[in-house]
This record gives sequence, C-alpha cells and structure tokens, in this order.
Amino acid sequence: MSRILVVDDEAPLLKLMETYLTRQGHDVVCRATGREGLEAIEQSSAPFDVAVLDHWLPDMGGMELLSGVLDRCPGLRILVSSGSLMDVESLGLPPAARVAFLQKPYLPGMLTRAVADLLQR
Repeated sequence: MSRILVVDDEAPLLKLMETYLTRQGHDVVCRATGREGLEAIEQSSAPFDVAVLDHWLPDMGGMELLSGVLDRCPGLRILVSSGSLMDVESLGLPPAARVAFLQKPYLPGMLTRAVADLLQR
C-alpha cells in the first residue's frame, strides 16, 4: 500500500480520485489548495510515496506548488495533472526529480497506470 497525496481544486474530481485510489489499496490524503497540500506534507507523520498535483490551482501556480513539494521531499514521485498540455522535461527539474504528466480529462485506469509507473521508477 502506498501513501498518495492528491491536490486538486475540482471537488468532484478530487472525490473520484480519492475513491478510486483507495479502492486500489492506497492510503489517500486529499487537499483542495496548494497551501493545504504543502501543509499536509509538512505535518504528515509518514512520508508520501506519490503526489498527484493539479497544475492550475486558485491559490498558487503549478510550478510554485511543484517547487514547494520538491523542496520539501526531493525524492517524492509526482504526477502533474492538467487540462493544458505540458512537457515535463522542459521544466528544468533536477535529475533526481521523478515527475510525470497526465492530461485531463482521463479515465480512472489511466490514473492507476500513471501512479503504478511512478511507483516502479
């Protein structure tokens, strides 16, 4: 079982991801803002294995959240999710960063595969 942090401001999608990932056997923590996501990392008694981050949040930009997560947990595997196309390799992240991208909208099976791929890296 993996611990997964999910940060997304779309409440129905957040609930769907929580339900689906929990059914897959993961321990899932959900937050609706970037600041809440960073607080969850800082206050967690156990480390997260994967973070699924919405790239567009009302309280902070995706790069700000991504940088904040990587500063706090440099080895954390991160799945960035957005309705806009993104080339993760063009972001100039450090080589140790384990970051992948999942284009919205996606099916639950696509989320499962993306998380499994990150966990295997």
